[in-house]
Amino acid sequence: MNIADPECRWPPIYDFESLGEEINKLVSNNEIFDIFFHIRNLDAGLYQGDILKYPGMFPFIDSNGNIQVIEEDYDYWMILGNTCDLDRELSSPHLSHITPLIPLDDDIPVDVIGNLRTYNSYKKFFVPTWSDSSDKGFIIDFTYSCSVDKNCLLEHTEVTARLTFKSWLLLHSCLVRYLARDDGRHD
Repeated sequence: MNIADPECRWPPIYDFESLGEEINKLVSNNEIFDIFFHIRNLDAGLYQGDILKYPGMFPFIDSNGNIQVIEEDYDYWMILGNTCDLDRELSSPHLSHITPLIPLDDDIPVDVIGNLRTYNSYKKFFVPTWSDSSDKGFIIDFTYSCSVDKNCLLEHTEVTARLTFKSWLLLHSCLVRYLARDDGRHD
């Protein structure tokens, strides 16, 4: 395969099998769901994977190039931007990335939740409940990412949950799988 050939499908830029094994290992015994969050030390800065309380709507650019919002208030958001970018001086870069947590419906079938908890979807990431959240959990959709000024994060949000190291590894593995998967340009 010649990847310089625009007619060829471009491969992922990670080891697909080892990343899949890592994700499976992290969720295989469901133990990760018992230790998904730290609920302490929430006032110690902002970190990738933090869950923020911030009621707001999701902004996007529509097909005409106009800024629109999805007319639904999301109560919680996850920081997708890298921690080191959040730690730098506010002047450069001053933006980070967040995504809304979409609550799972009360009538969602158990088998659908089971499938979400195996993290097989490239675009969705299951977020279990924490102390003051919904009963069923949430998903984040990696296609729903938006930029936000770091001052907004610092001044208008509250960290309500923080990922443990293992759940951060899971998030990172799923993000890499989403962003660096093969592109399927000729499927």
